Amino acid sequence: MFKKCPRCGSYNVRRSSIRVAEAPARPIMRSPYRCRDCDERFWVTSRGTYYLTASIGVVIAAGVVGLIASSDWDFRSAEREAAAPFNPQLASTLKLAESGDRAAELQVAQMYAVGDGTPRSEKEAAAWLERAAGHGDAEAQMEFGMALREGRGVVQDDERAFGWLQQAADAGNARAQFELGRMYLNGAGIPTDKVKAYTWLNLAAAGGAIGAASLRDSVRGQLSPDDTVKAQAEARRLSEILSSKAVKTP
Repeated sequence: MFKKCPRCGSYNVRRSSIRVAEAPARPIMRSPYRCRDCDERFWVTSRGTYYLTASIGVVIAAGVVGLIASSDWDFRSAEREAAAPFNPQLASTLKLAESGDRAAELQVAQMYAVGDGTPRSEKEAAAWLERAAGHGDAEAQMEFGMALREGRGVVQDDERAFGWLQQAADAGNARAQFELGRMYLNGAGIPTDKVKAYTWLNLAAAGGAIGAASLRDSVRGQLSPDDTVKAQAEARRLSEILSSKAVKTP
């Protein structure tokens, strides 16, 4: 079945990874996808759902027959069958992560966050996010910053959250830029500064962060004309720096 972007209608979509922050609210039996044309993230029903539906029908039928034949239920066996299946990828990814590979560290964090082949653990997820963030992975820096901000697997700490989100935002992560703008707007972890809030929300909107444009425009209405010019000049300067970094990156 062809996957179609709900925003622009494009069929140029691909399977995406599950972000750690999305794990607790992940829709049941659905997979994340991203549109290559407009960068929209959306969820679609996974193929496993259809297979599972058919399998459940077979299991129910077999169970009815078994119940009629015998009333001897093996509850321990049922508990074993309900346990999360082992993911052989975890061992190899964990070994790579332990060697300091930041991409593997982020992947292990995601596996712990959703319970993929291992018991779900926000504490382990946060620990691996911190390692990947420390090794310079911008996505991990953003995710770990959000974990600190929300207190997921770690003690809630707005000041540390701001520091990691700042690093990710400086690296060009649009969602981190959006969250940084919100923190400046609300005075979370740093003093309220609407000029800086507008600056980062402007960058986030240019990067395609969902919700950034509307919040940016709302903040603009609270600035003086001089502050608006100042904030736009700073956003332009930062955007040029990020563009030059992207050109130098092989």
